[in-house]
Amino acid sequence: MEASVLDAPRSPTTPAYDRTVSRSLVHRWALSEVFLTDSVATGEGIFTAAAQLPLSHAYFRDHVPGRGFHDPLLVLESCRQAVTHASHLFEGVPRDTTFMVTSWTLDITEPEALRCGERPGELRMDAQVTQRVRRGGRLRRLVFAMDLTLDGRPLGRLTMDTNCTPTDQYHALRRMQRGTTVPTAFTLPAEPTGAPVEPARVRRLDPANTVLDAVQVDQATLTARLSPRTYRNRSMYDHPYDHVPAMVFSEAARQCALLLGPQDTATPDPDTARVLRLHGRFLKFAELDDQVHLTATREEDGSRGALRMSAVQQDETVAVVDVALG
Repeated sequence: MEASVLDAPRSPTTPAYDRTVSRSLVHRWALSEVFLTDSVATGEGIFTAAAQLPLSHAYFRDHVPGRGFHDPLLVLESCRQAVTHASHLFEGVPRDTTFMVTSWTLDITEPEALRCGERPGELRMDAQVTQRVRRGGRLRRLVFAMDLTLDGRPLGRLTMDTNCTPTDQYHALRRMQRGTTVPTAFTLPAEPTGAPVEPARVRRLDPANTVLDAVQVDQATLTARLSPRTYRNRSMYDHPYDHVPAMVFSEAARQCALLLGPQDTATPDPDTARVLRLHGRFLKFAELDDQVHLTATREEDGSRGALRMSAVQQDETVAVVDVALG
């Protein structure tokens, strides 16, 4: 039987996997969307966090074929939760704070470590705060770096850059930017803008987990629109976001990569369509009540399924995501 951290006695520097943390500390409404199980400070700006990766989930496990591996975007979401939790617990960021990811990088250096076992995956994140920015006596920016281990095997590395804004100031800023009340994903219609992509083309069973509409492919370039149907996906929009979150853009980039490549075989191996690299920059708020146009171009960097996706709204680039499959 597999060894597990569950079977080992806990030390003051070893995070536990036996229960999830408070959902409020990772900014989730649904308990089913909380993956972080613990976080332990081990020094100034240094902590170790733990997350359990489920073997069944309506979004993160809806990949057919290829269920033999954990979803790298689930690893990414677990790291986001670890950053939010540590910001509150160890950095003194008040709970009434809105976090905005401005960039993140995920590099899977050992893809075989993603292979599922009999038990849910146990992700360990050895993290450090690499930069702090304060204004008016309050933390406004935190940058993190993490070394990742999954089921005791080295997995890869992540960095994440976040802005921290008092929630009342955040809402005031958004109202000022728009000049009106800001709509949320829960108050807007969720009809597709053009034909939705067929789930099988992006290796999904559930159409609710596809994020692209009006897809057109011309050799090494793809164009599409980000689908408002995602507003009803309670993994992507667990609570009433008033803009497109970084995770939705990351999923869009993955689906673009699946549609564009790899091109060297008509029936690609299901185990070679995993995200091995994802570098995202999120430059401006992407409003929910206006179309977001996506353009993805295959990159010639030697990686299978490597591309750059740009997201544009009102002629301004709101996000750029580089992704590579393998």
